[in-house]
Amino acid sequence: MAYSIEEEQEINQLKDWWKENGKAIIVAFVLGVGGMFAWRYWQVYQTNQIIEASAGYEALVYGAEQNSAAQKVKLTEFVQANSKTSYAVFALLNEAKNAVARQDFIAASTALEQALAQSQDEILTSLAAVRLSAVQFQSGQLDNALSTLNQVKSASFNARKALLSGDIQLAKGDQAAAKSSFEQALQNGSPLERQAAQMKLNNL
Repeated sequence: MAYSIEEEQEINQLKDWWKENGKAIIVAFVLGVGGMFAWRYWQVYQTNQIIEASAGYEALVYGAEQNSAAQKVKLTEFVQANSKTSYAVFALLNEAKNAVARQDFIAASTALEQALAQSQDEILTSLAAVRLSAVQFQSGQLDNALSTLNQVKSASFNARKALLSGDIQLAKGDQAAAKSSFEQALQNGSPLERQAAQMKLNNL
């Protein structure tokens, strides 16, 4: 098949262009396809990790009330294996709840301190801080309890923080500070929190 001069020039230009850019296009294509498969593999891997963590958490919670040495080892192993997930924090919060039910405030404090260290989530951090502060308050560690509340980051916990702060300040004999805290909860809390704040203010 004969080509015109213009067509031959276009063909030669295409050949030259391919010589200059062909390898780069092939590499980009291979990387693109490889990246797509790598991304899919990573998604599957992440999903499997979450499923395994979820199953491990459920098994841990199921046996959490046993309070045996073996159960504590399982908790430690689970937290270490899932240190970058919220499941580790959930497990520690659950351990603290069971410890409080047994009135083992030392164990509860230990679990909650670890939950604070593990948490990478603002809400979970705030929840752990409020619970740890409550345990410290229950144990008579009033200054530590107030200090721990500084780690509450989520605004949704502001009223709970204010209520607990007021209780601690009242226990320390600082009625003015307690009143200020209860008034904050009265302004910013949910209906139940406002009701609790009003009752505390009435009792001052």
